[in-house]
Formats: sequence, structure tokens, C-alpha cells
Amino acid sequence: MSKEENTTPEIPAFVKKYIPGVKRGLAWAKYGKEKGEGTAIKAAAFQDSRDEGFQAALAASSETSADDIFQSASKEMWAVANVYTEKAKELAMKINNQKNKDERENALSIARIAARKAGLHAAVAAGWEKGWKEGIEKNNPKN
Repeated sequence: MSKEENTTPEIPAFVKKYIPGVKRGLAWAKYGKEKGEGTAIKAAAFQDSRDEGFQAALAASSETSADDIFQSASKEMWAVANVYTEKAKELAMKINNQKNKDERENALSIARIAARKAGLHAAVAAGWEKGWKEGIEKNNPKN
């Protein structure tokens, strides 16, 4: 890309005023970019956690203690994800109760942050569980 393509000017205010779809298009483009970044972060967290779960399963000693370790760790990780999920739900319910647009935008921003954290923690928990199961299968191959 050339330097000119990276520094495209902002759409003039008069264009935004008289062409309503421009604002919507910009909002969707911003949303799409943020969504893609969030997905990439969650995918990386899932993979890292999967590797950790795999290593933890390989280090587990016996089948009964392995089950206990899995249940305990899984329950703890999902509990954290569920706390963030509940917080995001609470915040989302309050968005439309705000008095003006600025307050709604602020409430929406806070709810989005909580939802991102919930998604990230869920990806970590799911990745760890997946890695754990793969590690246990490698340790105890079924004949």
C-alpha cells in the first residue's frame, strides 16, 4: 500500500449530513474491524490455553486424579467466564434506560468490554478443556 492509501481523509461533514448511509457504512466498517480483531485475540487465547491443557494432561499421574484435576480446573475457568457473562448481561439491560445518546453510547461501550472479556475467558476455558482431552487421549491410547 502506498502512503496515500493509509492516510485517506475523513468524509466531509456535509457528505455525512446529506447522505445518511455513509454514517451507517462507517459504523459497520468499524464494527467489522473490531470484530475481526476480537476474533483473532480469542483464537490465539484458545490455542494458547489448548497447549496449556495438553501439557497439564500429560503431566497428570493417574486416571482418578486426572478427572479431579479436570473437573476442578474446568469449573474454575467457566466460573470466571460466567461472572463476566452475567456482568455483560446486566450492563446490556441498562443501555436503553440511559437519558441521552452520550450516556447510551458510554453504557454500550462498557457492556461491549464486559462481553469481550466474557468471550475471551470462555475461549480460554474451552481451549484448555480441548487440550486436556487431547493430552489424556495421548497418555491413555485406546486399543
